[in-house]
Amino acid sequence: MHRAHRELTVHAAFQREANVLIHPVVGLTKPSDIDHYIRVRVYEAIMAKYPKGMGHLRLLPLAMHMTGPREVVWHAIIRKNFGATHFVMRRDHAGSGKNSQGKDFYGPYDAQDL
Repeated sequence: MHRAHRELTVHAAFQREANVLIHPVVGLTKPSDIDHYIRVRVYEAIMAKYPKGMGHLRLLPLAMHMTGPREVVWHAIIRKNFGATHFVMRRDHAGSGKNSQGKDFYGPYDAQDL
């Protein structure tokens, strides 16, 4: 999560008089990804920058399957079960990378288009 993401979520929450649920997947990811403990510390540090009572951090101990758009739908359902009304995803969310011919399995915006 970057500072711009924090600013965007704070602005949206103020507009809607809402709270923000930061609900990152912190289970196993790709071998080249940032270590679990570092990711958790980063989220804790950024939560300290939210206005008091607005941001809520709830870690989701779930392994990423990297199955593209279908996994995004699964993540959205999980967040809905936690009471979320909106779900922000990144470009190529849960993308699995390239196949043996060097082509992407999914387009960078396939999850949003779904």
